[in-house]
Order: sequence, then structure tokens, then C-alpha cells
Amino acid sequence: MLFSLIVPLYNVEKYLKRCIESLINQTYDNIEILLIDDGSTDNSLNICSNYSKVDNRIKVFHKENGGLSDARNYGIDRAKGDYVIFIDSDDYIDTDTCEKFLPYCKENCDIIIGNAYVQNKTEGKIKNYYINKIITGKEFLLEGYKNSAISMAAWLYIYKRTFLIENHFKFKYGIYHEDEEFTPRTLMFAEKVRTTGEFFYHYDVRDDSITTKKNKRKNAEDLYNTLCELEKIYNNINDNLLRKYLLNSISEKYLSLYYAGRLYQYGERYIHRLFVLKNAKLTRTRLKAIIYIIFPRFYYFINCIYKRRNKSWGEKWERTFYI
Repeated sequence: MLFSLIVPLYNVEKYLKRCIESLINQTYDNIEILLIDDGSTDNSLNICSNYSKVDNRIKVFHKENGGLSDARNYGIDRAKGDYVIFIDSDDYIDTDTCEKFLPYCKENCDIIIGNAYVQNKTEGKIKNYYINKIITGKEFLLEGYKNSAISMAAWLYIYKRTFLIENHFKFKYGIYHEDEEFTPRTLMFAEKVRTTGEFFYHYDVRDDSITTKKNKRKNAEDLYNTLCELEKIYNNINDNLLRKYLLNSISEKYLSLYYAGRLYQYGERYIHRLFVLKNAKLTRTRLKAIIYIIFPRFYYFINCIYKRRNKSWGEKWERTFYI
């Protein structure tokens, strides 16, 4: 069983060694490490080249800057492994990750799902829904949203490479929130999904990371456009209960972005009242949506107060936005 570890990177020389060390020290040896330099201008490419000289499992690629989606797609096209794991270059994984997931890979699943630790800015965990049996991707989506235990972060999902190739799954180019668009699409097609309950990924929230520096207006535009595309897909689902929860999730996601991105300061263009209200299918979300569409700015400040009273809730909300 060969694992392909795909690492897109751009100007991360401060964190890159930690990431690569977590890969080359895997307790399971049959891996290939694809380091995709996306036009770095710092010392990142040299660091990668030096590691490749001492470990022949490392393959270094240099390309013009095209963003995270483009770099991940570049890696998918060149991977040879049975299963693909995406790792962001400023994060890292446990050294027993591949060994830990090997038994699940032998079950020949399309997607295997794990969990992550959140570090620095918001200490905590990202925990996906878990059941000890193989289910479909649609079942995972339903149970995940019903139990408020689901994250769309691509690095929590281990993909069978042929599943990605045969279904032509690629990350959408040039947008933020690429995981929000990519992950549910793959889950909708997956016939065999294995939840594991395993923690393996270390997500490092930094003040200078792409998620905290990104332009909030483009962020809002990209997420809204992505959610509109998902709305069309979800409305064609025959399962009424699943459709209800998935549509509700896109209303929740935009409400989360409005709060975390402080979009009230950018005016009416970023409110999308009808979109938020019509997709709010659950009572709690609908109540939030009604307050939001009548008093958007007031909605923001209510959540600020709630966050101060309940810090852990606030951190959970912010993690939802950032990943």
C-alpha cells in the first residue's frame, strides 16, 4: 500500500522543516512525498531540495504561483499512491499516521476520515462524526450535520487516488473556501466511507497564515458563489432529510462568515438576506436568519456578546469559518 503525501507550499520557510520532518519520520515506509512549490520567493524551495537529496521518497516540483487549489491539483496529477493525504505546509501530522490508517485502507474505501488538533490561536480539536462501520458519503454528511460533528477541511480526508481520478475530482481554481466546494462533492459520490475517530493532523492557526490574512471581501464573494453552486446540487437530492440538513448547512456557513469576517462594515452587498433565509431549514438557524435579515449589524453584535460569555463557543465558531 503506497501513500502519496501531497504538500503545497508557498513562502513557509519558518514552518516547512517541521512539516517535512513529520513526513520523512513516518513509521510506515512505503510513502511518496510530493512537495509542490507554488512559486515561493523565500528559501522554501531550497529547503525542499536539500531534503530530497537525503530521502529519495521526496519529489520536489516547482511551478508558477497559482494558489492552493492549483498546487493540490498538480499533486493529484503526479501522485502514484493508492491513497492520497493532503498536508498544508505550515501544519504537520503524527509520525504514525500512515501506519495508523493502513488497516482502514485495506478495506478498499473511497474516503477515510480522521480528526485534528488545533494549535496556538485556538487550542482545541476538530472532531468528525464517528461510527464503527463503513457508510456512504451521503450518510456521513447527514449524520455529521445532525450531530454538529463535521468539517470540510480537505486534510482530514484520506482519498483513494483512483476514486479521485475516475470521477475527475479537482479543486476549483482561484477561490478561497476551496475545501467547502471540493469535500462535499466527493462525499456525495463516495459509496464506501470509513470514519475512524483517529486524531492525526495538527492544524496550526497563525496570524500570518493565508486563512487569517485573506481579503474578507473576496472571502465573502467566493464563499457565497460556492454556496450557490452547492445549493443547486443539494436541491437535486432525492433524500428529503439529507437535503434539509445540507441546505441548512449553507445558511449556517454564510452566517458564520458574516460574523467572523465582520461583513457588516462592507454594506448591503454582502448580506444576501433571501439566500440565508430560504436555506435556513432548522428552527434554530431560521431564528438566527430572521434576526440577521432584519438587523444584520445587531446580529453581529449579539454574537460578539455571546462570544465573550462563552469563549469556547466563540472559538468553535471561528474555527468553522477559518477551515
